[in-house]
Amino acid sequence: MFITTQISQKRKEVDEETQTTIEDFQHCQAAGEIEEEAFEALFGKEQPSRVRWYGRSVTKSDLKKYAEINEIKNQHKEEVTSLKDKLGHIEAKQQKQEEEIHGLQNMVKLIFQRSEPGMRP
Repeated sequence: MFITTQISQKRKEVDEETQTTIEDFQHCQAAGEIEEEAFEALFGKEQPSRVRWYGRSVTKSDLKKYAEINEIKNQHKEEVTSLKDKLGHIEAKQQKQEEEIHGLQNMVKLIFQRSEPGMRP
């Protein structure tokens, strides 16, 4: 994973220090070390409550919090979309009912006009 994150997607040359680190990492892996052990040998032990490559101010709990926030945002977005769809269906149904009421009103007017030709509503 370390090597994948250090190589450019556009196949640009990496700087000398990064290339040396990648080669050292590959030599450690070729010597039979587990990836985590090779990583620790090159970069040292993990600092407690810090996440490597994210800087000093980001902790594991921050990453969990951000993941939870994103999940809640996605749920909210889905709920809003669902409610908008329901509102659209309700509005269409209301318009259809209004058209039916208008048609019934016209029928009632027509019936009154036929029954009493002298009266006009």
